[in-house]
Amino acid sequence: MTGQVTALVALAGAVLLLGLLVSLALGRRKRSTSRTVVARKPAPRAQRGALPSGPVPVARGSEPRRPTVRIAVADPGVRGPLFQYGGDGAGFEVDAPFAVVAIATTGFSPANGDRIVEIAIARVDSDGRVSDEYSTLVNPGRDVGPVFLHGVSTIEVRDAPTFADIAGELLDRLDGAVVVLHDGAFVERFLDAEFARAGVQLPLTPALCSQWLARRTLRTADHTLRTLARHAGRTVLDTSTALGAVRTIAALLPQMLAVYGEAPRYLCGLRPMPELHVNAEPASRPVEVRESTDPWMTSLLGRRRQPTADTIEGQRYVDTVTEALADGRLLGGEAQTLARLGASAGLGAPRVDDLHERLLENLRAAALTDAILTTGQLRQLRTAASALGLPTYFDELRPTSPQDLIAGRAVTPPARAGNQSQGRPRVPLCTHCHRDGHTRASCPERAALSV
Repeated sequence: MTGQVTALVALAGAVLLLGLLVSLALGRRKRSTSRTVVARKPAPRAQRGALPSGPVPVARGSEPRRPTVRIAVADPGVRGPLFQYGGDGAGFEVDAPFAVVAIATTGFSPANGDRIVEIAIARVDSDGRVSDEYSTLVNPGRDVGPVFLHGVSTIEVRDAPTFADIAGELLDRLDGAVVVLHDGAFVERFLDAEFARAGVQLPLTPALCSQWLARRTLRTADHTLRTLARHAGRTVLDTSTALGAVRTIAALLPQMLAVYGEAPRYLCGLRPMPELHVNAEPASRPVEVRESTDPWMTSLLGRRRQPTADTIEGQRYVDTVTEALADGRLLGGEAQTLARLGASAGLGAPRVDDLHERLLENLRAAALTDAILTTGQLRQLRTAASALGLPTYFDELRPTSPQDLIAGRAVTPPARAGNQSQGRPRVPLCTHCHRDGHTRASCPERAALSV
């Protein structure tokens, strides 16, 4: 009798152990080196696209969250909250593919509530071959911010997944790869905030900032993706979309690495990413080749060095606005939105006004070097001025007339007393009081009105 009881207990234990092993096998997601994506049915939600109502459980295998370390630039050796950046200097090579990541956001500061509205990621080898792509719009749980910059509308994100919904897809593609980010400090800041909100802690991962690599390998006026792609003679995709930016970086990466001449070195190795279930399918948007029907504005912006801001955050704002002007995405009436965007970059209203005025002054100076100013070109200048909150900035300019051409005169605004330079009339620097010696941001009359 005792032997029968023992046998039954042993059999029951074996059945329980077998059931536990089967459960673990079914619950574990299979990983493959090719990262082939299998479509999954979205989990049912009470409200599609809404933010989770309760706390999100921490991913299995994750670690306690490290204190957030805010970094300004992603140069080699710098360690951020998620990534250790490589390049030259000490360290070792990491034999792994790249995971190129790009995002579109509502602003510049996740600490002040800005969120990701689109994200794309691609697995790329050192020759630029893409083995897998993933992109989706993201429901930020708030307004989408400057639509004219990223092109994402509130309607488009209404039914899009939240970041927590697609975190598992991102982790699968980050796993076993060196992460590549353009302006790594900026992108990492948003990724860290979004993963923290989803309750996920990533292990420290090797990363490479493609903007740093571009500074080391490409001689260009600036290092925005749009400029880099044109310099490299690549087909210019719409880099305002996350997937367009990822494809541009993937195309430029092998060229920049070839010029760099050696494998980047890193101070940390690869570690397994946490595993999460995928709760939603992506909501992607198409990426089109940018077609510029009139490159005149782009040409003007390229003739003179654009103004520099006092801070890295401010410079990101200047680069963003300059790129939007070059692409013709500022169509007038965006001044208030740009003011909010500048505030998210840590710029006060006077500083934003000053940067806008310096941008327009550069456009004016470049335009006046041409022998002809057409009505259409003048319209573009005034549209840009209106978008930047200075609609009267180019009021004294006029298009070139046949009489001007016959007389061989360059297009210049009327001369003003006390404002001459080498025989060529100069325009007033202050567009508020029209006096020389100061800008709109430092205008005494404007300051007196605000008191």
